[in-house]
Amino acid sequence: MEIKKELERYFKELMNVWETKYGTYPKVPWDAEMDPLLYLSNPDEEGYVYWKPVEKNKIDNFIEIQKELSMNIHDAIKEYFNSYWFLDIQGFYGIRLVTLEPVEPNKSIVEFIRIMKRYEESQGREFRYIQIGFVSPEDMALIFDNETGQILIENFETEEKEFFANSLVELINNLTVEQR
Repeated sequence: MEIKKELERYFKELMNVWETKYGTYPKVPWDAEMDPLLYLSNPDEEGYVYWKPVEKNKIDNFIEIQKELSMNIHDAIKEYFNSYWFLDIQGFYGIRLVTLEPVEPNKSIVEFIRIMKRYEESQGREFRYIQIGFVSPEDMALIFDNETGQILIENFETEEKEFFANSLVELINNLTVEQR
């Protein structure tokens, strides 16, 4: 449960920064179609709501998911999607700003992965990489190598890949809410 532990560390830091700086919980844009489980307020005049992560109590059955997708899914991805529900993870990994894929209540993991799998296969490529976020200032995709567990950056235009982190655990462990 290393990923869950690192997510917990990140969320504690996130809550502490927001409480210290603003005296509130973090805010995200309100989405009327979102399950309100994570929302702590009604939308403000600018359309934002307070939210906080919630430890998952409904674990997704990856045996069924893998069967439905006809593929194996790396244990790190399984743990990432089965640890917490959250609306935003954004932090600094060195000088780069990383935004990770949220895990939202009632959002289909099967559909999330299926869309990427169909796209890769329609391009004549083997489905190996799962996009888990973005990295700035490059505005490139952050992808998870489903075979090795490594994190890579992918240039959308050239499809070139560059090493970013050894694992999802390493990435989340080194994310900081504020740039140091």
